[in-house]
Amino acid sequence: MQSGHRVTAVARASNRLNALQAAGAETKAGNLQDTAFLTEALQGADAAFLMIPPNVGAPDNLAYQDEVGSSIAAAVRAAGLRQAVNLSSIGAELEAGTGPIVGVHRQEKRLNAVEGLNVVHLRPAYFMENLLAGIPLIQGMGINGSATRPDVAFPMIATQDIAARAAEVLTTGVPAGHSEQLLLGPRNYTNQEATAIFGQAIGRPELPYVQFPYDQAKQGMMGAGLSESMANLYIEMTQNLNEGRIMQSEVRTPENTTPTTLEQFAEQVFAPAFQGASAAQPVA
Repeated sequence: MQSGHRVTAVARASNRLNALQAAGAETKAGNLQDTAFLTEALQGADAAFLMIPPNVGAPDNLAYQDEVGSSIAAAVRAAGLRQAVNLSSIGAELEAGTGPIVGVHRQEKRLNAVEGLNVVHLRPAYFMENLLAGIPLIQGMGINGSATRPDVAFPMIATQDIAARAAEVLTTGVPAGHSEQLLLGPRNYTNQEATAIFGQAIGRPELPYVQFPYDQAKQGMMGAGLSESMANLYIEMTQNLNEGRIMQSEVRTPENTTPTTLEQFAEQVFAPAFQGASAAQPVA
């Protein structure tokens, strides 16, 4: 929009879609499983940013990803789209053992099969925003925790840096054929380091990190609203992360290193979210 491009945002009706409209985008509200709707939305587009929106409550999460992903691929083919940037994930080259990442592995294959489509698959690291899920635990129990080992370091990235790379590729032009771009954030962090950084940002420098058993972590995720399917996929991903099979062997380069540090994220995103959640809690 600021670069003079006409942008159309396509998603379910929501406040987020309204915010994009307020920022200057045209909007089309509809169901992404409606292939005819998506085809109409993509008609005439020079390029598109594609993604399968998360649905952590889906009874069968991989089936949900397959349904939405198939609808997107069919619409891309029917609309004759020629350039796309697709949001994938670190580890998407693996066919199994990566939990929810399996869904984007399948989507890469679907899009690569669309004749005439030039597509870049962005493969970002673990979203720093995922760590916002720890706020209720910190507030309620005074600890941060998950099933991930405290000493396992893996790459983390701020989603604003993914958006910046997507915009760059769409603006400069998608290279011919099918390609992947790994995005690894500024460096690797352990969850213990992340907890210390967040604790400093919220005025709790002694905030501890606790590793939970897998079954306890699963129950906690389901208690937070995740379906059993989604919780099982996260546990599968975490087990493979803990055992060094995913997210830790990628080669870091200047091209795949992005600027926002976890310290910056803590100050700019985590601390305000923590303070906002604290202010919203009822006073006894």
